[in-house]
Amino acid sequence: MSDLNPLLQPYDLPPFSAIQAAHLVPAIQAIIAENRTATTAIIASQTPFPTWDDLVLAMDELDARLDVTINIIQLLGSTHRAPAWQAAIDRCHQLAEQYTHEQAQNSALYQLYQRLASSPIAALFSEHRKNALSKVLRQYHLAGADLAPEQQRQLETLNTEISALQREFLERVEDANRAWSKHIEDPSLLSGLPQATLAHMSQAAQAAGLPGWLLSLSEQSYRDVVTYAENRALRQEMMVAYFSRASGTASGEPTTDNESVLAVLLDDRHKKAQLLGYSNFAEFALVDQMADTPEQVVAFLDHHIELARSTFAQDQEQLQRYAARHGVTHLEPWDCDYFAEQIRQDAAGLSQEAFGEYFPLETVLQRLFLFTQTLFGIQIVELPDTDTWHPDVRAFAVTEYAEPIGHLFIDPYRRESETGWGAASGLRNRRITAEGRPRTPVAVLNSQLPPPAGDQPCLLDHLQLRILLHEFGHCLEHLLTAAPYRAISGMGQLSHDRSEFVSQVLEQFCFSAPFLISLSGHFQTGQPLPDAIANKMIRYAHTQTSRETASVLLTGLVDFELHRTYGDGRTPHQVFVSANNKVGHLTWPDEARPVNGFEQLVSDYGAKNYSYKWSGVLATQVFERLNTEGLFNPATGAAFREAFITPGDAHSLMNSLAIFLNRPLMML
Repeated sequence: MSDLNPLLQPYDLPPFSAIQAAHLVPAIQAIIAENRTATTAIIASQTPFPTWDDLVLAMDELDARLDVTINIIQLLGSTHRAPAWQAAIDRCHQLAEQYTHEQAQNSALYQLYQRLASSPIAALFSEHRKNALSKVLRQYHLAGADLAPEQQRQLETLNTEISALQREFLERVEDANRAWSKHIEDPSLLSGLPQATLAHMSQAAQAAGLPGWLLSLSEQSYRDVVTYAENRALRQEMMVAYFSRASGTASGEPTTDNESVLAVLLDDRHKKAQLLGYSNFAEFALVDQMADTPEQVVAFLDHHIELARSTFAQDQEQLQRYAARHGVTHLEPWDCDYFAEQIRQDAAGLSQEAFGEYFPLETVLQRLFLFTQTLFGIQIVELPDTDTWHPDVRAFAVTEYAEPIGHLFIDPYRRESETGWGAASGLRNRRITAEGRPRTPVAVLNSQLPPPAGDQPCLLDHLQLRILLHEFGHCLEHLLTAAPYRAISGMGQLSHDRSEFVSQVLEQFCFSAPFLISLSGHFQTGQPLPDAIANKMIRYAHTQTSRETASVLLTGLVDFELHRTYGDGRTPHQVFVSANNKVGHLTWPDEARPVNGFEQLVSDYGAKNYSYKWSGVLATQVFERLNTEGLFNPATGAAFREAFITPGDAHSLMNSLAIFLNRPLMML
């Protein structure tokens, strides 16, 4: 199999179409076996005198090969849903996870890294080398390499259980998403929904062999219904269904209730943190973050909750007055997004649907690439004949001074099994090999936009535009770094507060009328967005924003408090209720159990979701300089890139901020 296995052959960009399900497990098994043999040889050769090239870079080469292969397999899993594929993919993840745990507790290897770090030659290392080596040692520590053998076995058991519980939580949410749908044949029930939304719901019904329209629990479908549907009962039904996912209330089956899974997961995370010497998992999660203590995070969130109180009150009063004028004297949870949208449209004299006509995806991408060329001096050029994992996926070369510096894959449309808003990932990190050859980075942007419907292309509303810019920011951070080592060059190697920072700066551009105009082109005429409509959109975007603010604060607080206060006797739902009471402003159906469907809670963002608000505060300050000096100013763009993107994870974000802002940082 290895002679014919495309995953085991040399390639620059992966040969996606040649890979079959039967190739996956043998490829991972072969790579792991070769890595084990090579690791043994490296330990033997480096024991007398460990060196950078023959220890750090040699091990980096082994780890990179496995990581890239797993990333390829993950991408293929988004398309190939057949049982044979999914079974092979699951097995590959299990094998890779077992091997990673094995390597993380390899005491001989750990001792070599420690000897190298304490050697006289290490004192002469560049900052890049020192930071990369420091991160490697920290990863060993957090993986339990300093623990006694019995404790290491306990940690391994906990890690295995944590991974299984995280998968079970996500599977239960996915099962709940699949289990619920609503078939509608009466068009009057869907009054108010945008035409593009109706077209996609009609397509979903046709795919299921049904007339009319079919609603699902995807984030897009949920948002469209609660925001635009005039039918109050439909909004209620959708909201109750969405926020009772994996709670057992819909099916009546306790085996579908994610709160029990979450309770065990929190217990295992707490035990893991204590085993490694931390008071709780929240403290453990801050090891690589800007915040020093859990108390600092809580103080930060409390401060911004208090700052938002007056806006919460103003928006709520406006909402109640508006609803009363339209015959609703008592606002229910499923009324708030709907009336907030009506207020925005009235205030701006503009609907999202009218705005979206100026933002077809193809035009947005072309203009976004031109903007990136202006601001950062790079070119992004499509490679139409490049092999991909799905016909919709597009490949691009990223060049600077006519030299290739990376590749970008864009997977534009949400497929039937996907329910999220968008994501970005690194397929390959930038690194320089021991022979001095660069391995250029590869980034993947999965925008999960609704596919074209009929003759109408994919048109982006303002939120979708923000999400696209956010994920594109992650990709730029991955592609434009000059960091030479894998441990400090990829988006996955950044702390969460840092990794969200560049993306949130890019989002800020979407609140600028000149920037919106620069990205626009009407899908029928090609005409740019008129100044008047651009200004209306900015007014729209700044109206009734408090619910989004409250949501960001609440998710950050719930996530952090679940991990910080674990063991105080409260259930996850009780922690949610307490945090919701502290933030205020948001109301929920009686049946709601939002924590049960909170997918980022069980990812590596656990206890770090506050990072969105943290990095957002920093991004706002940085954007002020960009805006003052001109959004299309190449000099400011170069300064931004040099401060925040070029170093990768070699410099602290605090230092980069101080240099770029040239003033003391305002955090709280």
